[in-house]
Amino acid sequence: MLMRVRSFGVLLPIIFMLVTLVGCRLDQDDDSSISIQNAGTLGQTGKPVTTSAVSRISPEDLQGERPIHSTSADGGISVSGSATISVEPDVAVLNMGVEAFGKTVSSARSDAALAMESIISSLKNEGVLEKDIQTQRFNISPTYEWREISIGSQATNKQVLTGYSVSNSARVKIRDLGDVGEIVDRVAGYGGDLVRINGISFDVEDTDKFMPALRKQAVQNALMKADEYAKAAGLNLGVLRSLSEVGSVSPYSYSPMENQMRAMSAPMESPVSGGELQISLTIFTVFDID
Repeated sequence: MLMRVRSFGVLLPIIFMLVTLVGCRLDQDDDSSISIQNAGTLGQTGKPVTTSAVSRISPEDLQGERPIHSTSADGGISVSGSATISVEPDVAVLNMGVEAFGKTVSSARSDAALAMESIISSLKNEGVLEKDIQTQRFNISPTYEWREISIGSQATNKQVLTGYSVSNSARVKIRDLGDVGEIVDRVAGYGGDLVRINGISFDVEDTDKFMPALRKQAVQNALMKADEYAKAAGLNLGVLRSLSEVGSVSPYSYSPMENQMRAMSAPMESPVSGGELQISLTIFTVFDID
């Protein structure tokens, strides 16, 4: 009798597990919905299915289900708009400097320093502000030349150190364009044979005052392009969706002096003309289509 009771005690947990499993199976059969976790699809019920939450969708809702492709971020007409205006420069930039040679670094540097000081002094006397004179480059380098030497009975070429070169260049901003030619001649005279004038450029110091007109023209140019594309495709142009300023080009011109003007002590003033500069602006736009 004792053995039967113990056997029955062992069977009780097994019977309980079986009853639980059968109950769960029956509960699943009664529940006609299933749990689906997916991204980017919609059922016929219109309920979104996302990875952040689990939605319960009936099997009937899955029939004919297909992914929906959104076009809200794509499409439309994308065009660029540009505008350009011509302006007169109000600043001239003189790229000049000195270059001296010597047997030693000290002698070459001393000659270059004296020549540069004379040039800067003459520029200030002509009304150029100290803040408008900016050193761009200072360099000290050895100089060599090839010489023929004899080694035994054979002649050969060898690179021989002959001295040192010291160069000092500056960027000078001249605000009165009528004085550019005279200032160039004065600089060449004070610098003598050591002066190097590498070129003159012209610029517009403040371009902000031209930007409203440029932006207006660029937008009008983009609208015209977009409308032409829409009509060519048989569509109606919608509202402007986005607009970004791609970039503007700063006005700039460069007038190189031939052969790096040296000792330009000419009897007449060197002719210098600023001409006209162009300022450009580009935008990128996207329009909806109806």
